[in-house]
Amino acid sequence: MMARCRLCTSNDDEAVIEHLAEKLWDSRIERLEGPWAWKDAGATWQAAFRQMAVAARQALTME
Repeated sequence: MMARCRLCTSNDDEAVIEHLAEKLWDSRIERLEGPWAWKDAGATWQAAFRQMAVAARQALTME
């Protein structure tokens, strides 16, 4: 069975944004400083990555 698109099927926008922000964080921080958990990123970094997640979601779901 194929996996369903989380962006297309989720009714919880905040959860999708949080998940996407964490995955973006994980993909960037590994290249710079090694593993650094999302929960330890701090409010400033979390806010910045949530903003990027919102922009990414908008770009991926625009028609």
